[in-house]
Amino acid sequence: MSRRIITALSCGMLALGGAFVAGCGDDNSETGSTQSTPAAAPAATATTPAASEGATVEVSMKNSKFVPENITAKVGQKIHWINDDPYPHNVTATKGEDFQSDNIEGGGTYDYTVDKAGTIDYVCTIHSGQRGTIRVTE
Repeated sequence: MSRRIITALSCGMLALGGAFVAGCGDDNSETGSTQSTPAAAPAATATTPAASEGATVEVSMKNSKFVPENITAKVGQKIHWINDDPYPHNVTATKGEDFQSDNIEGGGTYDYTVDKAGTIDYVCTIHSGQRGTIRVTE
């Protein structure tokens, strides 16, 4: 076979393989699964839509990241962090607000209710690079 034919066959097989992989997601609408999202999309940098009024906005501390890293909340909403790692984290505001949790052991949580519009930057002071942002709207 010529090199062109082999390349064309290889490309065709890759295309078919990609179609097969893309069609394997869970389509369970009861759980609100988002497994059809491409694996290349980094969950740690996803932005959540503004939560409905009164609802709690949840953030996981996983693999030394805040997930999602950027969130939106309305004034009066509670932010609920849960440590999904086996080691401690904390939540410390660095700009826009003044709050700081104690160290949160694995499975532990921390809550903070936002009280004014603006942008809040926060970090885990234990793990450099673990950062998050809260956009607070009226």
